[in-house]
Amino acid sequence: MYEPEYKITNSLLNNIVKLEVEKSKIESSQMPTRVHNKLAARAKMLNVFHFAHLIGVKLTLKDAQKISEGKKLQTDDARGTILNNYRNVLEFTRSNVSDSYVDIDLNILNHLNKILLTDWRETWEAKFRTGGEEVDLNLENWATLRDQEIQSIEIQNKIIELLDWYKSSSSKVHNLIRIGIFVERMIAISPYIFANKLTIVAIADFLLFKNGYTQTCFLPTSRNFDIYEDEYLEAWNQKKESGNKSDTLFLERLVRNLSNDMLETREEMVKTLNEEDKSSKKPFLDLNKRQLKILRYLQTIPTVKREDYVQMMDVSTMTAYRDLTELMEKKLVKLEGQGRGTKYMLSNR
Repeated sequence: MYEPEYKITNSLLNNIVKLEVEKSKIESSQMPTRVHNKLAARAKMLNVFHFAHLIGVKLTLKDAQKISEGKKLQTDDARGTILNNYRNVLEFTRSNVSDSYVDIDLNILNHLNKILLTDWRETWEAKFRTGGEEVDLNLENWATLRDQEIQSIEIQNKIIELLDWYKSSSSKVHNLIRIGIFVERMIAISPYIFANKLTIVAIADFLLFKNGYTQTCFLPTSRNFDIYEDEYLEAWNQKKESGNKSDTLFLERLVRNLSNDMLETREEMVKTLNEEDKSSKKPFLDLNKRQLKILRYLQTIPTVKREDYVQMMDVSTMTAYRDLTELMEKKLVKLEGQGRGTKYMLSNR
């Protein structure tokens, strides 16, 4: 039975509390669907952008947005294919994990690896190492961290032990600690021939999404592993070189960085909400008194003709035309009818 070693330090506990407070603020914000969709799209774009950096592909944020929306990166380099595949991983996770019956297991682990290998490696290569196969070192700067004492023939049993611990600890261990330990242990096992690092990033995203950290709070997982990779490598190397089996240092750094990311996400949410609020009020900011008066009038009387406007406001036909046209451009009023029967009414009617 696998049993990880770690300590609940003040740093770890404080950052868990900070993160959960920020998460709660985001979840209770009652954000409009439009804001939710905008933040979700931003998180997906950042996921693609930073995953590209992890595999050595230079992208602009604009290109990352296009790829996140479904456009394929056209390149002869296998890394372009992998990047397209990662977008498919994100879509798989977000379309399946919301189902309460879907949880991490052997099939999910292998399926994530298989998606990443599509059109890059053979389908049959998406499996655990079983017969002494060497880990492919392409795009694998985490491979040196694997536990060399774990034999290929033991890998599936080691994964099953890890899954058993993860599921049995759900009521006893905080989710962020469980996720961090799962990630660290997967690095030590390095179960696949190809794309261990990239599959582990995909697994981390799956677990964070399943536990509500990216599902409702829009944390871009690959951004975390891209920006803070050196910190994590240092923690993993210290553990390996010292022979210390404790995961505490990595857990402290992971939770601290996720906490900072959650704070940044909430600040982005507040900024987006403020922009939406200003945008909704903006059409009324530059209106003259006549235009404001006719809008109030149309709340009581459903329609008005241009000649009525001329008479009511004591203005020329041209002024009436300009006033009403501007209201139409701001989508505050709309036209109904043709010719002399043309009338203006509020757009929301």
